[in-house]
Amino acid sequence: MRFRHAIAGFAALVTAASGAVVISASDAGAATSGSAVNIALLDIESGVYAAPGRHNDIQLAINQINAAGGVDGHKFQYTPYDTGLTPQQAVTATQQAVGASPNFILGYSVDDQVQASASLLRQSGIPVLAYAQGPAASSTVAKIPNLYTVVPSLVMAIEASTSYAVNKYHPKTVGIFHTEDTASNADAVVAQALLKKKGVKSFVVESASDTATDTTQQVIALKNANLIMSFGFPTVEAVLNTQLAQNGYTGPIIGDQSGNFLAAYGLNTPAELANYTFTTYCYPPAYSSPQATSYTSAFEAAYPSANILTSTAYVYDSVYLMAAAVKSAGGSLTSSKLVSALGKITYKGACGVYHSDANHDLIHQVALITYASNPKQGSLAATYVELPLTKVQLSY
Repeated sequence: MRFRHAIAGFAALVTAASGAVVISASDAGAATSGSAVNIALLDIESGVYAAPGRHNDIQLAINQINAAGGVDGHKFQYTPYDTGLTPQQAVTATQQAVGASPNFILGYSVDDQVQASASLLRQSGIPVLAYAQGPAASSTVAKIPNLYTVVPSLVMAIEASTSYAVNKYHPKTVGIFHTEDTASNADAVVAQALLKKKGVKSFVVESASDTATDTTQQVIALKNANLIMSFGFPTVEAVLNTQLAQNGYTGPIIGDQSGNFLAAYGLNTPAELANYTFTTYCYPPAYSSPQATSYTSAFEAAYPSANILTSTAYVYDSVYLMAAAVKSAGGSLTSSKLVSALGKITYKGACGVYHSDANHDLIHQVALITYASNPKQGSLAATYVELPLTKVQLSY
């Protein structure tokens, strides 16, 4: 990769149950020898949904950590495994990864793949940082006590998008579109239930396959809604947006994390995204925290030809969460100690503050990004913060 230097003055603060632990250039290099921290990256490595940006982010974090001497003498390295799109592909990749005895597993973009790999992950005991966000992929539902989720939970993201939809637009009829995978089906069900609680009484619900290339029938059914919510695979959502515009729909569209891809890879034109807002896993260019600003600068310096919209800062943060866990565990690479450490630490990263709850969800805030004022890159529309006892707040 093209990264050539660590962030000047880098320091990651970690608060553990036993006290404050600081990972910095000085103490990271205090020990000069130790076995490598091996990360298995399980993700879509081939096909239309392959995301090369994740390699940029994992390598960026690894380069920074290693340039600072590692953590307690441990340098970091990673190996990718191709999960494809299907559960069986993920099981095969998981078998390969577990067989190599990594210290951490990072990945899974599809909920079904976590479910299919659950027994392997559970039996391995290896700490898993996952970015599949649906309830089927959660630690408690999949019964994987060594799994932590590093992106906003499905319910939190949809609570944010439905709150935004109702508070800003007051729709009488909401159209809900989703692809037919497990996570997107769940998205549609949760969204409708939450909208009903917020007073919406009229719905039009349409779906399409994960590989659909035409949504004309669905668009005709949806186009008279006051607002449309969209959940699913990026290429299908892109087709929907294009055909909504072609059929004269000019109302608001609120999408899911696929929204990052629509502009980043030119799947939709700026005009087609003019009324589009989405909940993002993480979007540092729109954040004001020092960690987000430093990350954005480092990413752009390391990969000057890459679109920042293709970045996956939650992957970058995940590597630093691993580093924080190793530090909190006193340099131990024992799986049980690392799993325990992940449950205790608090880490401030580019995407926000990470701290585990009872469901092993690590992050408790989600941003909504709009393309209305900045169609090429997007800007912050609202920030949703999850509060204890399911109380929530939405700030603009």
